Amino acid sequence: MKQLIRMFGVVILTMLVGGTSWAGNEGFGDPEATEAEWTIIYYLAADNDQEAYADSTINQLLAGTANTANHPQVLVMIDRLSVSGTEVFEVAGGVKVPLAIHDEQNTADGAVLEKFAVDALNRAKHDKVAFVMKSEGFSWRGIGRDNTHADGIDDQLMSNGALAEALINAQSDTGKGLDLLVLEGSIMAFIEVVYELRDVTQLLIASQSKIQFDGLPWEMVIEDLGANPDMTGENLGIDIIDNHLAYYSDKGNNGVPKNDTSINFAALTLYDTWEIYDVLRAHSEWAKITWNHFDDVYNILPHARDLSEVGGFGEITEFDYNFDLKTFMDEGLRLIDEAGLHFPDLRAAAEFYLAEQQEFILYDRSPDDGFKLKATNGLSIWYPPTWNKYETFNESDEVFGSTMYYEDPEIGLDWVEDSNWREYLFEYFDRADAKLVGKDWEEPPKKGQMGSDHDH
Repeated sequence: MKQLIRMFGVVILTMLVGGTSWAGNEGFGDPEATEAEWTIIYYLAADNDQEAYADSTINQLLAGTANTANHPQVLVMIDRLSVSGTEVFEVAGGVKVPLAIHDEQNTADGAVLEKFAVDALNRAKHDKVAFVMKSEGFSWRGIGRDNTHADGIDDQLMSNGALAEALINAQSDTGKGLDLLVLEGSIMAFIEVVYELRDVTQLLIASQSKIQFDGLPWEMVIEDLGANPDMTGENLGIDIIDNHLAYYSDKGNNGVPKNDTSINFAALTLYDTWEIYDVLRAHSEWAKITWNHFDDVYNILPHARDLSEVGGFGEITEFDYNFDLKTFMDEGLRLIDEAGLHFPDLRAAAEFYLAEQQEFILYDRSPDDGFKLKATNGLSIWYPPTWNKYETFNESDEVFGSTMYYEDPEIGLDWVEDSNWREYLFEYFDRADAKLVGKDWEEPPKKGQMGSDHDH
């Protein structure tokens, strides 16, 4: 997948430099502008237990376009659990305008996404285009679970690589670029995910937290686009994030069951994916230097990791290990200082990485009152505490339709291949003296194997 992405990435970059609309202009635009300038495309993969979440989004689109005369063009595809078939429609003036009805499709299949994206981009009336992928999010495993298939086929999940390939191909086929990609699925703001999607578009929004029932506040966003139709991609991303936080802060916990949220999970981040290679290099250098100090800091790292957990077990997710990178590094340096240790190279590597991450994250907001989100600073990494937790061969095979693990070639995470995070983790687990009796897979490498064959 990586070679294909790089090839099409060059095509898209050339196309964009040649004049296609792109983010980067300052300000929210000319307040006198009245004509819509944006097309927003929604892929609602709701053939799962989140069908009601998709309906909430559609209701917001209907309300937003009904209240905004110069609303953006809104194109939608939805696959439902309750009925067979897939529906494509436009939302205009508060009304659904049917465009197509298809037989039942597997919306976890990248080919289905690509076909819709090509059709939607060809229908797009405006140069500025945002694409919203809305479904269940499963971090590095993927997004967009589909529950209904031919007999004998279990649930399917679209890998992040398949998502990237579909959208890159669609842009290449149509000659139209995406200005903003929004992952409206829970816990997708992982470095592994953003790296996989790096060539889809420059601007990407994702959450370290959970997407709540009402979803993102599209009614508010559409109204803002009516007031400022010529927003840049960056400022549209900022507007989405600000409205998201305001919307759930206003809901509060006012004693109305099912309508309130006692904990505000509204965390979103806007990334400049063109900075991801600098982040990769800085993180790999930090990992290598930290690995060399494991004998001295091994007992400190688990504490720093625990302090960087995004949410708590069961509060955000019941199956993942979601740790904020900035919090982990900051707490690690603090705990090393408290222990009376002094490693100038490690401190320099951590500070250099954090400086690169700061360039990578354009905008990030999370609620002050969400105590379970106190660790969030915009980017997570998968950091299982033990080797047994890393080797998830048999995890969720009934849920996802196949065994899924970090190195699964069907997932094909570029981060696993291009970074040294796997080697770092293996050494980390080795120091915990992981016991693998009765397991079929090989033991993790011993000290010293992060040498020339493993460096990146």
